[in-house]
Amino acid sequence: MTQITIFGAGSIGCYLGGRAVEGGASVRFIGRDRYKAAVVENGLSLSQFDDPATQLDGIDFQTDMSALIGSDIIGLCVKSQDTEEAAKLIQQYAPTAWVISFQNGVSNLPTLRDALPEARISGAVVPFNVTSPSPGHFHRGTTGDLIIGPDAPDALLAPFQRATVGVQVVDDIEGNLWAKLLVNLNNALNALSGGPLRDGLMQRGYRRVLVRMIKEGLTVADAESVRVATFNGRHPDALLKIMSKPDWLYRTIMDRVAKVDRTARSSMLDDLEMGRASELDYLQGEIVRRAERLGLDVPVTRAVMTATEAAFAQKSSPRMSGNAMVQRFL
Repeated sequence: MTQITIFGAGSIGCYLGGRAVEGGASVRFIGRDRYKAAVVENGLSLSQFDDPATQLDGIDFQTDMSALIGSDIIGLCVKSQDTEEAAKLIQQYAPTAWVISFQNGVSNLPTLRDALPEARISGAVVPFNVTSPSPGHFHRGTTGDLIIGPDAPDALLAPFQRATVGVQVVDDIEGNLWAKLLVNLNNALNALSGGPLRDGLMQRGYRRVLVRMIKEGLTVADAESVRVATFNGRHPDALLKIMSKPDWLYRTIMDRVAKVDRTARSSMLDDLEMGRASELDYLQGEIVRRAERLGLDVPVTRAVMTATEAAFAQKSSPRMSGNAMVQRFL
């Protein structure tokens, strides 16, 4: 049987790997001690929205990187700042494996291709949010199908499909990665607001700042001739129109077109509260760096990045309201 290894088994990795196990795949998880301890003690519990949880026991969870040996497919779920180190370990232990990047950002695929000349590299987009409400329990709180590039292996796709995980195979993974990057600019605002994603998005001031950042990102993408794809079936231009609506109308529209669990929150807020490094350099930082190279100005994205860096330096969220964000950033 094809051996799938989830490298970087945090919340997203445990959820994806767990669904693959549910679909009949042989999956090994490699992650931090605290995740291993939680899964060994409690098993792996998967849930989404109000559906009953699925309980999986007997999970193969390792912390030693030599567990990469024998991997046929590696689902890479480490944070973007750890990609180079992860690539070195893959080159050491499984240089010819098929690597699928499930990471945020648009720079991971070039990094992996440069570092792993013998490996096959594919990209993927995880459009939904996963949190861990209790040890060993991983809960999906937002909608969306997995998006995977055209050359993804059937040995990975089939288990997801058997586990009723929606999967879309696309020809243009770059455009989809850019769409996710623009949506993920929201992560910094969530860290600054310090509450559930839904609470922030229901404030027009919060959305006004997010709209400005996405517009700045679209300007950079256009200057680089990137065709930004749809996200959950909607082009960013359509999302901007929806987010610009008054609160009462936005709430009505969003309750129809997208499901956001009331407890859903970004991994960046989790990182802030747990004192971990953030992916900010690969989200807002990506837009700022590319804009500088192109001679473009992205003042709102830069200001939000600076404020989020300060929050991480202080190791606490300023818990800004939408109105406070308008006053600070616009």
